[in-house]
Amino acid sequence: MASPLLVLTDFSPAADHALTYANALAEKLETSIVLLHVRRTSLLDPDLLTGKITHLSEGEVATALAERTSHLSVPAVVEVTTDQVAQAVTEATERLLPSLLIVGKPDTEATPDELVTTTSLELIHAATCPMLVVPVMSAVASPPAHITLAVDGQGFALSAESANIPHLLHELGAPLTVVHVATPEETESAQLSLDSVQRSGLAMELEQPQAQVVRHSDLAEGIQEAVLLTQADLLVLIARRHSLLGELFHHSITAQVVRHSIVPVLVLPSED
Repeated sequence: MASPLLVLTDFSPAADHALTYANALAEKLETSIVLLHVRRTSLLDPDLLTGKITHLSEGEVATALAERTSHLSVPAVVEVTTDQVAQAVTEATERLLPSLLIVGKPDTEATPDELVTTTSLELIHAATCPMLVVPVMSAVASPPAHITLAVDGQGFALSAESANIPHLLHELGAPLTVVHVATPEETESAQLSLDSVQRSGLAMELEQPQAQVVRHSDLAEGIQEAVLLTQADLLVLIARRHSLLGELFHHSITAQVVRHSIVPVLVLPSED
């Protein structure tokens, strides 16, 4: 059996939607689910005094986990830990080596970007493994029928933790479109971006991907436009380390796209 899918839950509607999506993926990939709940009791947790944390007893947590796994159609185990979320997820991914970390994202469209701080954004900043962010407003959960990979034309190398992604994309069996999102002034062709993807090995188990260019003065909005143009129901982004670790991460292209995407976003760490 393939490596499991690690699904983070706080029992919110967004987390439940992500779990339903994960179940559909696990069926397609013939793998299992590890459902992780983090009991946030640390006095150092930044959300401790904000009212964002719902405190449940051990019995209530066990009941909530049992309710959710009872509806799954794939093998599942549950884990409960007490820690801050980023640390708990890091420990779990290093120990379990999951194919994907899957988290839900609540609807934050009515909130100004600078005020949006969700678990998914925090984990993209911290996680080293491939991470799938499932918006609560995305369509009914089912394996993707068309995948769009947005790239910038620069070369990239997949991280060691992303080494299984080419096979995972093959197993999903959905056609892939490589979209080069460029500003109007740029002259790069779609072929340049397609070549960078082929060199990375990301598409090595797929039929020849389609390629096209989308031009937009705002790259994040251009990526959203590409999703609509290609009718994608899964978006793949390459997250370069300078984007993940930079002080301006909150304003990075990756963060902006995840914040506003209406389809699930698969974020792949790059070695660059």
